[in-house]
Amino acid sequence: MLELRGRLARVLYDLRLLRGRLEQLRDKLERRVENLRNLGSDERLLRAYVNALNQVSYAVLVLSILEVKVENILALGTVVHDLVVVREVLRELSRRVRNIPEVSAVLEDLGDSIGEIIAGAHIKVDSAQLTVFREAARKIVEQAEQQLRGGNVS
Repeated sequence: MLELRGRLARVLYDLRLLRGRLEQLRDKLERRVENLRNLGSDERLLRAYVNALNQVSYAVLVLSILEVKVENILALGTVVHDLVVVREVLRELSRRVRNIPEVSAVLEDLGDSIGEIIAGAHIKVDSAQLTVFREAARKIVEQAEQQLRGGNVS
């Protein structure tokens, strides 16, 4: 169990690191969008930057939610269900931000790391359980989308 906690702590560190990098990217994109608006730039270019900004903001929000989940797993030891949900959220987020290959690749790596932890802990998930976990992951992703729409940058 100690090795499992160490690996989870590493995943948490990587989540925080990625979120920090994405927050920096979001800040740069926000400045760029503002500059493009002030300069009256081409609408297609502005729309492309706004779309990228929305995707990055979405990823930051989902990663923040996942950080809390992993922190809870570490603090409370609720491994089985929450780990599978975290893996499923990472997979879904990776699919949704595939237009940003660097981010998508890191998310896939994090999902693989969680998958290895699940396998190493001999956690067995049948198809009925997986459906429930994917539904929980979908709810997290939808919650982030709703929060983002509430404070949309476009």
